Amino acid sequence: MGRSGKAKVGLMMLLLTVSMLLPRHRVGAAITCEQVTYLLIPCISYGVLGGTVAPSCCTGIKTLDAAAKTTEDRRKKCNCIKEGAAKIPGLNYDRVNEIPAKCGTTCPYKVTPDVDCSK
Repeated sequence: MGRSGKAKVGLMMLLLTVSMLLPRHRVGAAITCEQVTYLLIPCISYGVLGGTVAPSCCTGIKTLDAAAKTTEDRRKKCNCIKEGAAKIPGLNYDRVNEIPAKCGTTCPYKVTPDVDCSK
């Protein structure tokens, strides 16, 4: 297996690990961390490796934005992203924050390790 193949296998293992490690919150909010993870997994490769943002990443972001109807949902989404991102080795937060614009949407906050999701 070449270097590219090993990198792809490594990325898939990372994605599976992240999806299993994310906390399972269900209190009150209509959005769950499982949904956030599922919708944003296609974005991880851009956040770690750069390159091109996958169309499925943009679809996930737009779907998630449409689903976050209440303040509680938006806070939940923010916390899930913040906690999940912290568990991804090599994640480049500058790249992560470029994704909404590359997908033709916006994000009301910058994803950082210390973003205050209560605001």
